[in-house]
Amino acid sequence: MKARLTAHTEADLLRGIDWFDRISTGLGEMFEAEFYRALERVKANPELFAADHTGYRPCRLKRFTGVLYFRIDEPFVVVVGLFTSGEDESDLQNRG
Repeated sequence: MKARLTAHTEADLLRGIDWFDRISTGLGEMFEAEFYRALERVKANPELFAADHTGYRPCRLKRFTGVLYFRIDEPFVVVVGLFTSGEDESDLQNRG
């Protein structure tokens, strides 16, 4: 499948990259690479990920404490958010 990132997701990704880079130079780049690896897993087999209490399908990043949330909108997976540890996911319902 093809992927579509919402503006919210793009902003989430940039915020995460910046946050991890402030911890250690180069860590943001590693976070970004891990996000795109997770996105490839989602695109390859989106049905493996069941919807949770948010109504979206979560995919956990493997090397970072982050979760991307998506929905299937054939022929796309639409990524509506990327949250790292401690971030409030309650606004997911408003991201459609």
